[in-house]
Amino acid sequence: MNLPSLISESLISLGKNKVRTGLSMLGIIIGVGAVITLVAMAEATKARVEAEIARLGDDWMFVWSWGVSRSGVRKADQQRKPLQTRQDADAIMAECAAVRAASPTNRLSQQVKSSYSNYSTNLMGVLPNFHDIRRWGVEAGRTLDESDELMKRPVCCIGLTAARELFGSVSPIGEEITVKNARFKVVGLLGFKGRNGMRDEDDMILFPYSTFQAKVAGTEISGTLVAAAHHGVDPKVAEDQIRRLLRQRHNLRDEDPDDFRIFALSESAAVKEESSDSFSWLLGMIASVSLCVGGIGIMNIMLVSVTERTREIGLRMAIGANNSDILAQFLIEAVVLCTLGGIIGMFGGWGFSYLLTAWKGYETAVSYWIAAIAMSFAFATGVFFGFYPAWRASRLDPIDALRFE
Repeated sequence: MNLPSLISESLISLGKNKVRTGLSMLGIIIGVGAVITLVAMAEATKARVEAEIARLGDDWMFVWSWGVSRSGVRKADQQRKPLQTRQDADAIMAECAAVRAASPTNRLSQQVKSSYSNYSTNLMGVLPNFHDIRRWGVEAGRTLDESDELMKRPVCCIGLTAARELFGSVSPIGEEITVKNARFKVVGLLGFKGRNGMRDEDDMILFPYSTFQAKVAGTEISGTLVAAAHHGVDPKVAEDQIRRLLRQRHNLRDEDPDDFRIFALSESAAVKEESSDSFSWLLGMIASVSLCVGGIGIMNIMLVSVTERTREIGLRMAIGANNSDILAQFLIEAVVLCTLGGIIGMFGGWGFSYLLTAWKGYETAVSYWIAAIAMSFAFATGVFFGFYPAWRASRLDPIDALRFE
């Protein structure tokens, strides 16, 4: 018999006992549906992590003063100037070949006034390259530039949350704010950044570093800086260069510990990506167990079917069917059963994923390759778990099979 004839014969055999066929397929339907739904959830989580990494960047690092150790107690060294200064940032850009940009940062929380409202928000003095380091672009207006820094212009770029609280629905571009009796013109509206842990990154106003130090910070001196590696350069190389340079500038001996700390975003990004991959594998394995249980059910039903159809098998052999024909017949029957269940499970899992997103707000990302893999597993399940019952059927002795009651 050719393949179309075998498939047709299989459908006729399966249709003779619709309830048993439906129950047999149920395990495969649930298994394939679970694979698609759970993997879709895992893929959405992975995509969200990748988007967050792309938004934050994984090539920049944060450096802050850590103080020095005296008699087991770590404290700031009163004999030294603050460790992360404008000069440190300039030295990093000049001497660290792997670093594309570095900026001192000074962050304060202050009450800010506008013509419409008062609001306490976060203020930060930065160099213009901070926009590149942190990927903080603008959705309206312009970013801070070198002339703002050199001329100490009273300008700023405002985040979405701060803009909403200070100006409501009015565009902040061209408006003025007042901080410590100093007036600043808003020249840029920063793009959406979202939350970073408990911190709202949009609740921020950026000022040129020189202007901020002169008119806002006062005696509050910067103790931090940010730096970013060149595109395509391993951030670890840039981190090592910064560490060596700062130790040299801070006159630390070989046995002295660092008096600063470096937090590299690449490490955090790697941990998040690894966690996302582990989560995907975990959900995939859980779903695969459902598929395996469904396959065992298929094998059980096929063994029962072989027993019930022993006389039929004997009759087929008596009229000329050989062992290969019987093997093919029952194997194709198991594959057809699993494939039909897989198709129903695929559409069911796809639909359930969209329902989770539409009704419950769970993020899912169903793709064609997930469906293709699930269907491949369903086909493989039919072959693997259907082979033994088909082999048993093909090994029956025709005479004994005809005598079977």
